[in-house]
Amino acid sequence: MLRESAKHQNQPVNVVAITNSMLDPLLPAGRELIAFVDAIVLTDFDELPIARQELFDAAGPGAVTRAAAVCAGFEGTNRVVDAVGVPVNKRYFDIGDELGVTIPEHLKG
Repeated sequence: MLRESAKHQNQPVNVVAITNSMLDPLLPAGRELIAFVDAIVLTDFDELPIARQELFDAAGPGAVTRAAAVCAGFEGTNRVVDAVGVPVNKRYFDIGDELGVTIPEHLKG
């Protein structure tokens, strides 16, 4: 979703920075956005207020609201497809490889 959104905005993006914090995501407030999303996804209640404030300071309240809304939508959808056992589409294997994410065999379709 991030890659496509950046492409639509003619914004360069380094999606590998999502899984490698040593890399620059090439996005305005990109590091702050990744930290905020990580805190949400990892349910890190100690880090979340810090990450939220850093994203707010770097990009404003609208960015925090939009990022939280995207996370909520994605998490909801992800829970539904996990619950019903939807396999991972093969076209996403390359993205997983690029990010260094291993797809469990039972999820491969």
